[in-house]
Amino acid sequence: MMLHSSLAYGVLARAAIEAKDNERAIQLTERYLKLCSDNGLYEYFRMRKAYDPVLEFAYNNGIEPEFTRRMMEFARYIPNKVYIETLGAFTVYKDKSRQKAIKIRTKKTRELLAFLLDAGEQGATKEQIYNAIWRESDSNNIKNLIAVNLAHLKKDLESAGIGTSVICRENRYFICRDQIECDTDIFEKTYVDFRKRNSEDLAKKLLSIYKGEYLFGFEALWAIPQRIRYRSMYDEV
Repeated sequence: MMLHSSLAYGVLARAAIEAKDNERAIQLTERYLKLCSDNGLYEYFRMRKAYDPVLEFAYNNGIEPEFTRRMMEFARYIPNKVYIETLGAFTVYKDKSRQKAIKIRTKKTRELLAFLLDAGEQGATKEQIYNAIWRESDSNNIKNLIAVNLAHLKKDLESAGIGTSVICRENRYFICRDQIECDTDIFEKTYVDFRKRNSEDLAKKLLSIYKGEYLFGFEALWAIPQRIRYRSMYDEV
């Protein structure tokens, strides 16, 4: 009976994750992992194709973190995601555990990464990159300067296992987010849930994520709109 109950919660959790019903997915995933933990039901997690998304969702949302970590090791599943903190000091970590920071070789390369992340799905042209980062440069070949820094950025992220980090489409450059997660992703998702439920736990989670001003330390005009927006959200909470 416990086997069937656990399996049912696993199926429902997977369905809610696929449907992007975040609130329900959190509840179902938490219940599913708790049942598996309490009853020693580990074999499900060897079915990687079916249950990797559940483990990844639990990992990303801090659900049953100790059991989730153990099941990842049991199933030999390691989420290959770079985690970037932008609220406060800008730091790039090899994964969400934040045990090892990735060294981005120059200040301008770091700013280029931050700028492309800020540009989001809109991406940025070389002209926009130049105006944002190298407007005061004395270089006679800005295009080459941008190309070199893009190459450095790709190589630095490649060292963390990110195969495709920057893509160019219709003369616009984008950060490929498939294997990259930012603290602002979690902050915004939690804020939406907070507005719906107005719970103290969600408020505490939001306040813990906001470790300081967005991209603190960057003297960047392009960051001001988001800086104001995130500060307003923090003040509201």
